[in-house]
Amino acid sequence: MGRIAVARRGPAHAGPGVGDEVARATSIVRYAAGSRFDEHVHHGGEEILVLDGVFSDEHGDYPAGSYLRNPPGTRHAPFSR
Repeated sequence: MGRIAVARRGPAHAGPGVGDEVARATSIVRYAAGSRFDEHVHHGGEEILVLDGVFSDEHGDYPAGSYLRNPPGTRHAPFSR
């Protein structure tokens, strides 16, 4: 299994706007080729912005510039090729 690097900051309030959300953490994640996360649930939802390369999970492949907003309860198992 490859290495996965995660940098986190949080908690912080996301500010006024969509659904009075509270950001629990902001993460920058870099996947080495062949990396995998076990399937997991995002109870508070999740937002993903792909900065470089391709983010993949069982729902699809998302190239640099992709923005995903997953609702609370979303589950997935991200990986890299």
